[in-house]
Amino acid sequence: MAFKVGLVINPFAGLGGTTGLKGSDGADTVARALQLGAQPQAHERCARALLRLRDGDDVQVLTVAGEMGADVCAAAGVPARIVAMPSFEHSARDTLAACEALLAESVDLLVFGGGDGTARDVAQALAASALPMLGIPCGVKMYSGVFARSPEHAGELIRGCAEGKVIYREAELLDIDEVASRDDRVSTRLFGYARVPADPRHLQSAKASSSDPDRAVAAEAAMFATGMQAGHVYFLGPGRTLQALARHLEGDGSLLGIDAYLDKKLICRDANERDLLELAARYPAHVVVSLTGGQGCLFGRGNQQLSARLLRLIEPAHLHVLASSAKLAALPFGQVFVDTGDPALDRQLSGFIRVHTAPGRRAMVRVVH
Repeated sequence: MAFKVGLVINPFAGLGGTTGLKGSDGADTVARALQLGAQPQAHERCARALLRLRDGDDVQVLTVAGEMGADVCAAAGVPARIVAMPSFEHSARDTLAACEALLAESVDLLVFGGGDGTARDVAQALAASALPMLGIPCGVKMYSGVFARSPEHAGELIRGCAEGKVIYREAELLDIDEVASRDDRVSTRLFGYARVPADPRHLQSAKASSSDPDRAVAAEAAMFATGMQAGHVYFLGPGRTLQALARHLEGDGSLLGIDAYLDKKLICRDANERDLLELAARYPAHVVVSLTGGQGCLFGRGNQQLSARLLRLIEPAHLHVLASSAKLAALPFGQVFVDTGDPALDRQLSGFIRVHTAPGRRAMVRVVH
């Protein structure tokens, strides 16, 4: 018998990324993101994942009509049977109803396209079952350990499950309070656990809790500030490590946004992609980031304002990474990964990158996609 995959997609997932809204939950946020020029990405990302299923007849896809599934299957050339009809709003209620319909069809794996909010909705629908779930990463943060590292990795995981090559384990379901994050407050909660395919080559880990940087990397941040070039603009990514750098600059930067500094002065706080592109067209530009603790993501988790369009404008020598030795030691396989939304750029960024860990100390870390 064919392996039955249930598919449900949040077509609005990720809209708040490049626009700097730090999430896409709620109709008001979706409307605001679209007003700011956000382009939907879930359709394209989910289609990339499904390409791995085109060959062979050992996988049967059951899904939702329209943007919540069927349209993506058609775009990827994957036959699918529709078992649910969503409302126009494509709301959380539609996700729950779709999951219930897929459960009634006895699917073997429930695959969803979205972020942490969608993951919570799916997990809620599956709470009384032992059905495993897998996220195609389409959201903004994706702190939970239920997501593949990229759409292509999601496709590999689905294929591995269908061929019986993957075991399952429990993974953490995490989410951040988006309202608090827009006020620059970190409020992350553990909402429970979900059963997922347990292949660390393709599945990302859950985000580790954040803490203040250790003395060594804080000292390196201070030294880095002294070397910032006049007339160059620096885009500082989110997180406490970069906040330690901002303390040596002029202007109150954000903790969870992207801030732009020129001549060590804050010129754009909590910037979106459009702001950064305009600045990069006017000045030599640098990107300074850290790593997502526990996950090891460099680009594609919570910093989508640093988009593929922007990163293509940054010279390799102007890409800087600061992270503590402890954070590097905790990396899965000692690697970091990128998921910019542009597979060609992800391949270009792969290789090795120099990470600043302490004054006068650098570590070479492998970047994978």
